[in-house]
Amino acid sequence: MFYLAMGISKYSQTLYFQQNGKLINFSLSYSVMAITGSLSFLLSNKMIGIELRRVARILGILYATGMALRVFYQNSFIAIISGGVAGIGASILLLVIRKWIYAEADENPSDKQVLISSRYTLMQITSLIATLIAGLILFIFSARNEVYVTILIVSALAILFLPTTSIPENKSIQLEQKESIIALPKNKRIGIGFLLTVILMGITTSIVDPIAPAVLRSVGYSVGSTSVVVTILGLVSMLSVFIFQIPLFNKKPDSYFLLTELIAGIIIILCGLENSNPHLWILVAFFVMSIEGTGFFILKELVEYDMLPKEEITLYLSLAQSGFLIGNAIGAPLGTLLFQTMNGQYLLVIYGLMAIVCGILYKILATSFTKHRI
Repeated sequence: MFYLAMGISKYSQTLYFQQNGKLINFSLSYSVMAITGSLSFLLSNKMIGIELRRVARILGILYATGMALRVFYQNSFIAIISGGVAGIGASILLLVIRKWIYAEADENPSDKQVLISSRYTLMQITSLIATLIAGLILFIFSARNEVYVTILIVSALAILFLPTTSIPENKSIQLEQKESIIALPKNKRIGIGFLLTVILMGITTSIVDPIAPAVLRSVGYSVGSTSVVVTILGLVSMLSVFIFQIPLFNKKPDSYFLLTELIAGIIIILCGLENSNPHLWILVAFFVMSIEGTGFFILKELVEYDMLPKEEITLYLSLAQSGFLIGNAIGAPLGTLLFQTMNGQYLLVIYGLMAIVCGILYKILATSFTKHRI
């Protein structure tokens, strides 16, 4: 329900703000949400001793409040407040979920690949359903502001009814106590390199994805056809999970991560450079990005599971999430700015180049972790 409500709200918010000529406010909200979410590595140290079900209820209220404030598209200040409140609520829950999955993988190493990819699989399934639901509602009742407001409010209310009793108690998921609120890994040089690389990855993944519906609309797709296309792309992403669950990818995930980003990046760049039939080539690029995006997240987490030191796993996971969200905060407005000042095709070229750089850097990073035996 968490991912479903989040997906419906995010998809609707993008089109709602674009329809009212306030896409920049959406980017502001998205960026601030990422910035406040990046504070999770500071807040996670304060979670010890608090029952996770209680944390979930409190953060659920915060997240729902932030989601409800998305109805005010016209006010930049409210958009910023909305993103800030929602970011705090969502980030800690996501951190706990990931730590929980890693703990399960440690206990069941033979199922490591399935367990680690399960989070992304669930995200893709709910994202697909969310897009379908939102698209059908907008198609049936027409894309009026009143309909968007209703969707956003109902999505926020759904967060308040999350089944928190299914969340394990705090004694089942322990977070390591850090000596200080700004503690860094033992090997600070590689730790900082890891953080900077993840920030770049966050920029890359958010430079196009948040405004993908707007990019499709800009090349002539209607609201209805945009919903259909996004739904199909979500289905492609979901089915791609099975490709990256093949045992072959589990052997050298860092090498396959590099290969995936190189191939996808080159194809996406070529699509962006094609001037004729932009509506077709953008569609092809998005199709490739759907597969590449799945590989990006699954292989990235497999690489991190293998290379990150177990004794500092929570610290590194917190840095990974925080760095990624900082990157999201930069990437969303950057992507919007590039899209509004140039066009979607230039955005594809930039994305392709950045994807290739990410693949190279993460391969180097994985080698460094192994070399220094962190």
